[in-house]
Amino acid sequence: MKIGCIRWVDTFSVGLLLSVGLLLGVAATAQAKPAKVVLIGIDGVSLNVLEPLAKQGDTPNLQKLMQEGARGHLDSYWPTRTPQVWTSAVTGKLPCQHGVWDHLANTWPNPPEVRTAEKRRVTVRDRKSQALWNLLDKKGLRSLVVGWMVTWPAEKLEHGVIAAPVELMGDKRQTTIKGSFYRDAENLVEPASLWPRAEKLIVEPHDITALDMKPFVDIPPEGSPLYSLPMIEKYMYTYKWSLARARSVEKLTLGLLDDAKPDVVFSYFQCPDTMGHRFWIFKESQQYIEQRLKELNLPTKYAAELKKHFGESFAACYRDVDERVGRILEATRGPDTLVLVVSDHGFGHCERPHPFKDEPYGGVHLDEGVILAAGPGIAGNKMLEGASILDITPTILDFLGEPVAADMRGKVIEGLWEPATREGKKTATVPTYESSPQLECPRPDGFPPRKVPMRHSADQMDGRNPFE
Repeated sequence: MKIGCIRWVDTFSVGLLLSVGLLLGVAATAQAKPAKVVLIGIDGVSLNVLEPLAKQGDTPNLQKLMQEGARGHLDSYWPTRTPQVWTSAVTGKLPCQHGVWDHLANTWPNPPEVRTAEKRRVTVRDRKSQALWNLLDKKGLRSLVVGWMVTWPAEKLEHGVIAAPVELMGDKRQTTIKGSFYRDAENLVEPASLWPRAEKLIVEPHDITALDMKPFVDIPPEGSPLYSLPMIEKYMYTYKWSLARARSVEKLTLGLLDDAKPDVVFSYFQCPDTMGHRFWIFKESQQYIEQRLKELNLPTKYAAELKKHFGESFAACYRDVDERVGRILEATRGPDTLVLVVSDHGFGHCERPHPFKDEPYGGVHLDEGVILAAGPGIAGNKMLEGASILDITPTILDFLGEPVAADMRGKVIEGLWEPATREGKKTATVPTYESSPQLECPRPDGFPPRKVPMRHSADQMDGRNPFE
């Protein structure tokens, strides 16, 4: 599968392991027993952005993973809606099997046969397939799940902990449709007995100060003419929201380790996607910004100021996530741990202005995300080919010595390991982990049908609507 620009994207929608000590009151010391698998999801990351940042030293932890392990493009699923793809990652199944198509049940990515007339948020109750942590739970393996999409309300596990972000709180604290953590929300954590402590680990947007924001954006002073441009004032709050969510995910992951004692860790960060939708063009040249402003019928005289205030915003987001990934790995990883860092799609240019009025300065989704993998038997500095978001769950099951279900559309990524490591090894299978096999899938290619061919990021589309 090749990658290309996607015009219809989420509307509101990663050196050395350095830190030892305290981060925001949470000790980043290693858990007593290293995890067997650490799966970190980072929304919107692709190699066309990550590799240049890694080479210039912005993402040392992710660079170290690339050097000691394997990396490659990761095929996503059209039309790369956040909930559907991240649910496919932890089920090995397509939306027509697991039942999650979008953030809301009444929107266009939902096929007519499942679309609702009323506006309703999609929750974990809409998922028709067991997630990987459900499968592991029945096998006595412990999981820690933090921040993953479509996990609210938090499910009860016999062997583990879930901290589930809630979407659509219905107030002004949330300016992007992706879920986050709020101290007054319900059903965020299971076991519920952990809530009093988990609540203290949550960071909300109003907790973020101007000093916290300084490494990310040079906030224009009050009265700046930049606030006359569409969305700029709103985006200042969005960055606070994004930083608060990232801090919450890290603090909850590190702060709940002792309780979860996980065999498998799942953590999800969204910053690169949120910033890609809002600050993408400001990392480009002043000339490019002027061109984009002109196409949007906005004054080009502000291009230099926009570059000055927001030019580092996108890269700063990558630097921030990289540091958080490093601290999580430092606390959870052992010599025999399989580390997977994956994304649901990439980000890139399209030549025409963004089609959504609330994302005038954004880039667009690319059809392929990224996979970084390191662990026992994985060759260093290796390029992977042909991996899919559907392959994540089968690969983890196989690594743990558990069967892969025949009704999973994904496969074990054999190319991860050195051939000698896999010699004589046969993947065990079972028909299904469900009450009956989920074999029927009426829309395997996604919905609505796509009419523009997919392209590689080096040969990006010209901005055409993929439905035309």
